[in-house]
Amino acid sequence: MATKKTIPARRPRRAPALALAAAVGASALLSGCYVDTQRYSGVIRPLQEPLPEGALRDFERGPEEAFVIRHGDTVSVRIAETLSTIKLRWYDKRLRAPAGSWVFCSGTGKAEILLPGTTVVTLRGQGTGVIGASESRREPEFFFLDVTHARVEFGEPGRVQLPGGALLEAQAGTFVLERVDEDVVRVANRTGAEGTVSYRDAQITLQPSKSVDLALLGLGTAPYERDPSARPVLAEGARLMLSGDVDIVSSLEGALLRAGENAQISGFGQVMRLDPGDEVLFEGLGSVDERRDVESSAPGGR
Repeated sequence: MATKKTIPARRPRRAPALALAAAVGASALLSGCYVDTQRYSGVIRPLQEPLPEGALRDFERGPEEAFVIRHGDTVSVRIAETLSTIKLRWYDKRLRAPAGSWVFCSGTGKAEILLPGTTVVTLRGQGTGVIGASESRREPEFFFLDVTHARVEFGEPGRVQLPGGALLEAQAGTFVLERVDEDVVRVANRTGAEGTVSYRDAQITLQPSKSVDLALLGLGTAPYERDPSARPVLAEGARLMLSGDVDIVSSLEGALLRAGENAQISGFGQVMRLDPGDEVLFEGLGSVDERRDVESSAPGGR
């Protein structure tokens, strides 16, 4: 006996015209209103037009050239007076860069910069530096802007600028830079010859196997010339330079300085300008006899 197979009826398809009509109706309803769904601020408009040049002119291009070699990822170079950076790859890890070019090294990177002459700079870890125009503009051979660990090898008399603006000079030898704190850079002499660090008003002679910790000050650490009329006062490990009318009042634990007219005290990387009548107490300035000897040997006395 044959059985009758029942086929379910198909649902009628919706006409495409119905969807089109719905879309047209929705657009007509929203044509007079605007809904802003942006969650963050819009495009930032410049406060100045045109924008300033920024760091493009801080270090101008020079005729000198250096080789930058990548020994560990990541190392990038920004050619002088350009905005784009070139990332050095394992298959193309050498680049010739002119003076004024920036070198960037990541936390896991290592870069070697062969500077004009025989000076070599090695950056390891987070660091940034600029190749200097040592011959054409008499600049330092290299500018350290940021450093975690670096090595400077002078094959001839040379000079580099440390973070903050201080200068390191040597006739030859190897020096190591290390960031030991957020605001402190240690400079160590790893050679048999001495070097000189010019730090604000101080000239620090760095003997072989010795090191010095340099504070990174907000106002910079670039060297400047002292007042030729200043007179010295002995202190432990350094000297204070007094300018203007400054009276020294002895005490058992130090020296009390009382300011008169145009008083200025320089020392320990600081410059203090005092108003008449102000007093400052420095401890550990040596004995009263030592201070008198220094004052009597200075031109013009106290």
